[in-house]
Amino acid sequence: MIAARRGGDAINGSPHSCCRAQVFFCQPAQYTGMSDSSILIGTVTVGNIIAFMLVALAVIFAAYLMYKTVKAILARYTTRSVARWTARFAGYLVLLAGFYWIDLIFLGFDIEATIASLGIISIALAFASQQIISSLLAGFLIAMNRTIALDDWVEVGGDPATGLSQVKDMTFTRTILKDRDGRVFLMPNSTLLSSKIVNYSKSGFIEIPLNLILPVTIPFTRVQDTCLSILSENPDILPNKQSGGSAAKRGIRSSFFFQGYSRLGKRTDLLTPRVLFTGITNQGNAVSIRFWIQDVVRREDIISDVLAEVSKRLNPGTTQ
Repeated sequence: MIAARRGGDAINGSPHSCCRAQVFFCQPAQYTGMSDSSILIGTVTVGNIIAFMLVALAVIFAAYLMYKTVKAILARYTTRSVARWTARFAGYLVLLAGFYWIDLIFLGFDIEATIASLGIISIALAFASQQIISSLLAGFLIAMNRTIALDDWVEVGGDPATGLSQVKDMTFTRTILKDRDGRVFLMPNSTLLSSKIVNYSKSGFIEIPLNLILPVTIPFTRVQDTCLSILSENPDILPNKQSGGSAAKRGIRSSFFFQGYSRLGKRTDLLTPRVLFTGITNQGNAVSIRFWIQDVVRREDIISDVLAEVSKRLNPGTTQ
């Protein structure tokens, strides 16, 4: 630096050349001494933006705690659906109020800084939470289409298969199912949306087919009359059962996108049992018994009662 200044003096022979050279070499020294915290985005320093993002994580955690607390308290006094939606509203309220406060404290509502901070957070979430984002969108579609609802009895295909399970809880990212064996399935909504779902609560009833092989010595007319008599006496078989359940009242649910479902659930008188002769085998006559039930949870119990009564009445040693 000194040699350059002396060279300028020897060539130009003027004090002004020295001053120009000195200014040229002094300006880089001021730049290299600038700290990272003094770099501005809009009118906010990088340090404040980093502090905003760290406190934002604490706000999100506080909103989650508010959701859990309100849901646990309200679940004792109201329905699960009301408790869940009220708790979700309280959580979002804490989230909005928290972001408003930290934006005011750390960013001062600077538009450029706010957009930059949210942009950084969005990019980080996009790379780290692709599965969460897809489950969030799937949960929104499930809520709009009303594919399933709380307390519905469903079967979801996949690995492992859920079997007959009840919907215990639903969020925007996952759905909790519990089967009759006590197993709890925590299913991401993206997996649920792409799986085959059988919703028994949506129609209110299901058909039960029973295929029997009976001795050829028993006439089919006797089999038909006996089976129809058994089915007509069973109070759990439609149309004998009074349509008083919630599933029967609402019939087949419609949704925002899928309108026009028939209200067949109200016409249970059309669901008459049938006894069909389906073939002859080496073991005997093939007979199919078909009937409808409303209580899908007791399906195995109802089938057991019907089969036990058929066996009792069609026993060759029993006189009719």
